[in-house]
Amino acid sequence: MSAFTESVARFVEKHPTLYKMILLAENAVKKPAFKCQECGQCVLSSTAFTCPMRCPKQLRNGPCGGTRPDGHCEAYPERPCIWHLIYTRAEKLGRTDLLVTIQKPYDNRLGQTSAWVNMMAGRIDPWHWKSLRDCEKGKAPPAG
Repeated sequence: MSAFTESVARFVEKHPTLYKMILLAENAVKKPAFKCQECGQCVLSSTAFTCPMRCPKQLRNGPCGGTRPDGHCEAYPERPCIWHLIYTRAEKLGRTDLLVTIQKPYDNRLGQTSAWVNMMAGRIDPWHWKSLRDCEKGKAPPAG
């Protein structure tokens, strides 16, 4: 990110109460809205605001290949495949171009930590922002 955000992240991490408050606020937003699994390595902006960690295999880069013809999960046939949901939502939002972004492998050390602080510290990639106008036109976000 930047030297400023990295210094903010260091400050927050030196103050456990402040860190816990940020993590609580993050979870209060992300859990009900996105069914966040607290991976600490959030990729919601690249996956149509649907947490891929809900996949039983925790696949962050697309479906396993065992998705059933009806769009349900290979491991849990009663559940829809999370990647089927992600693609369907990405189509509706005009964000399918972001699905080709290769996500870094999941880092277990970041689990149960704040993705917001991790992003400010530069440990994880920043969110992909797209304006509503760009979504309507189907444009990709600017690189960088």
